[in-house]
Amino acid sequence: MPLGPFATHEDLRIGWELTAAEQSQADRLLIDASNLIRMTAGYQQISRVDNDTVTLRGSGSTVLRLPQRPVRDVTAVAGLASTAWTWDGGERLTRLDGYLWDGPVTVTYSHGFNTDDVAYQVAVSVACDAVKRILTNPEMVKQRSIDDYSETLADARASLLAGEQDTIRQAFGVSSWGVTP
Repeated sequence: MPLGPFATHEDLRIGWELTAAEQSQADRLLIDASNLIRMTAGYQQISRVDNDTVTLRGSGSTVLRLPQRPVRDVTAVAGLASTAWTWDGGERLTRLDGYLWDGPVTVTYSHGFNTDDVAYQVAVSVACDAVKRILTNPEMVKQRSIDDYSETLADARASLLAGEQDTIRQAFGVSSWGVTP
């Protein structure tokens, strides 16, 4: 399922009216920037997804970690009664019936951030900043000089600056994601 952008061209606030072609380009670039943010955040979807179904490989232990953060709710584990497992309110499911999570485990759960959550707004801001760099410097000029005046511009490629990557890691980073024993 393709994930949408965190923002649209209306969110850019660049100080001039975009043409229809620039709006289309900005929206495409916002998709790219949003995917870069998700990649930087350890492939987290970030956007809220309700009743997502995922099949995980069993951990071989009584604890199973869900891959997407934050987990909002766990509604079902296929083939198990709700009394056979418990959700810790975070990212872990624990078996209560004396068995281990073994083989494929299909879980239905809700995860991600609402659009008004602070962390989601950080993603919006970073995506917009990355796209504004491209729109304000379409020729990707790195430096220009006229007489004794010299100006160095930010990298205009569709990428996140080191500070933006740090911001994303702080907003969404978790030291260890995935299934662990």
